Amino acid sequence: MPNSAHNLFTVKFKSSIYFCFLICFFALNAGQETNAQETKQTMADAAQAMDVCRKVPKADRDEMVGEQVTRAWLATAPGAAAEKQDKSNLLRSMVDTYSKAMQKDGQLIAMGCSQGVLDRVQNLNWSPFHSGVNSVLRVNGMGDLIKP
Repeated sequence: MPNSAHNLFTVKFKSSIYFCFLICFFALNAGQETNAQETKQTMADAAQAMDVCRKVPKADRDEMVGEQVTRAWLATAPGAAAEKQDKSNLLRSMVDTYSKAMQKDGQLIAMGCSQGVLDRVQNLNWSPFHSGVNSVLRVNGMGDLIKP
């Protein structure tokens, strides 16, 4: 009798472990699916971000966008011809490079926001966006490309 009781206990214990494992597996799997759905960005998200960033100045965000677009542009190792562009074309080139990288990575909100910020500040002489661009250029010895 004790042997059959031991076997019954072992079977129930193993069943409980498998059951707990399955519950944990499904719970984790369901959580990952939810996160995947939440992080998928759409072109509608990009358009909304573009609209917000075009209309709403936010100094810290604009400066950060300027830094990011400049880093992306510098990562492409631009040649002398790219550096000789006028300020407006140079900034557009930087934003286009960044936008392509963000679109490839599925970061459509960042792509839209960078375009929106540029649309808003392109006719300004100087802005936090320009400051962000200039700060990264200075660190890389190119501070003369963008000046107020």
